[in-house]
Amino acid sequence: MNYQRVITKITLTEESQDVILQFRGSSSAVQAKALEFKTDEEGNIIYLLLDRLIHKANESMFECFLNERWEQGFSLSGCYVSELNRSAANR
Repeated sequence: MNYQRVITKITLTEESQDVILQFRGSSSAVQAKALEFKTDEEGNIIYLLLDRLIHKANESMFECFLNERWEQGFSLSGCYVSELNRSAANR
């Protein structure tokens, strides 16, 4: 079975570029700095380049359950940092 972690909350403070990700089934949050980020016209985060690695070697995607509904997940890449990307066109 292919288990993918599910993001339930994303908090981005644009001034400090602090990012907090909350995952389903975990009481602790993942904190990082956004080296770069992009939002769509509605203000939804569609791209994050984080200052460190937050995904595991076997993970290629984070699913998203945000605002009480399923949304398009983030594809993952990176060896030293994590890059999260999702296309605004498929939302």
